[in-house]
Amino acid sequence: MKKSLIILLLALPFVLTTCKEDEPQYLGEFRLGPEGEAYIKFEPGSYWVYENDKTGERDSITMAWYRSEMIHFEGKYLREYYREHIEFKWNLNNSGSYISYTPHPFVDVTPDEIWQSSVRRWAFTTTQEAGSPSTIVFMPTTHKYGGGVSGQITTLNKTHDSLKVQGEWFYDVAEFEIDNDWMWDSKPTKYFWAKNIGLIKREQYSHLDNGYIQGWHLIKYNVTQ
Repeated sequence: MKKSLIILLLALPFVLTTCKEDEPQYLGEFRLGPEGEAYIKFEPGSYWVYENDKTGERDSITMAWYRSEMIHFEGKYLREYYREHIEFKWNLNNSGSYISYTPHPFVDVTPDEIWQSSVRRWAFTTTQEAGSPSTIVFMPTTHKYGGGVSGQITTLNKTHDSLKVQGEWFYDVAEFEIDNDWMWDSKPTKYFWAKNIGLIKREQYSHLDNGYIQGWHLIKYNVTQ
């Protein structure tokens, strides 16, 4: 009996060590937070009306819904993390809608500096029904590079303390630049997002000489956060 007890006690540290090594590496819990939400999170029924500066045509979008939930990611290489998954939908004035959602970093990728940056940045893939997607915004604005969908690069071109659009001043404006915007004729574009307002302007440029082609400017809005 005494001999069996000694063997058991000797084996106990090995058992405890083995169990500890088998536990997943916890990488953290990640949420977008109020600063990022201020640009994209609006109550259903919030709306924006835009006017084309070349044709005079008008169009509008209405916030249909905004959803978020914490998702648990666990990989086969004993790593895990929790991250906020966000989706929102805009209804178009004429017909159809846009849906934006957040892809997530692979849990089994080595959590190096690039991974640590990407898990703290919400790059939204936006697509119209049966259309090609683009990344037209990412949050928070502390990141310069947001990635983009396949064959596309989206960057934070600059941030404006203030920017005037159609005679109205907007503040804390993030300007995003896309080299190939699959949602808009596959041309270079810029999207301007104002804090607590949302998308205030988008512009299209030529591939050949980077000349300005057209823009849609915010002329009326009613938003609630």
